[in-house]
Amino acid sequence: MNSLSSKQQLLHLLQIQPLELHQEFSALAKTPEADIALQAEPETDVAAVAEVIEAAVPVSIDSYSEPDPELTFSKDIFAAINEYQPDLQWRLDPSSTEPMLQNGLLVTPSIELLQSAQQKKLLWLCLQQES
Repeated sequence: MNSLSSKQQLLHLLQIQPLELHQEFSALAKTPEADIALQAEPETDVAAVAEVIEAAVPVSIDSYSEPDPELTFSKDIFAAINEYQPDLQWRLDPSSTEPMLQNGLLVTPSIELLQSAQQKKLLWLCLQQES
């Protein structure tokens, strides 16, 4: 009992109030984790993504910009490229809407757009493809 009261005193001293779940989160709390993951993330049709990636028309590397190697997110992508496809080169195309592979070249949208969850999924699918 003493332990419980000391925790309550500490919470009071630090002015920490217990959180209340909103109704939608309360419903999720009663749902198994696997079902929550399915509800939270839209499915990506791998075959459709592969067709888009394979159908890309090759273009010159000179028309793209190089990513900033100092950005943390860029470092992560370079590490993933080195691990999964070390011969792959990476360039940014600001007019692009999704990552794609083109004859040993990974072309992605801007870093800002690439950080969205959907773009990360597409990027991951690109890196896992055979070149």
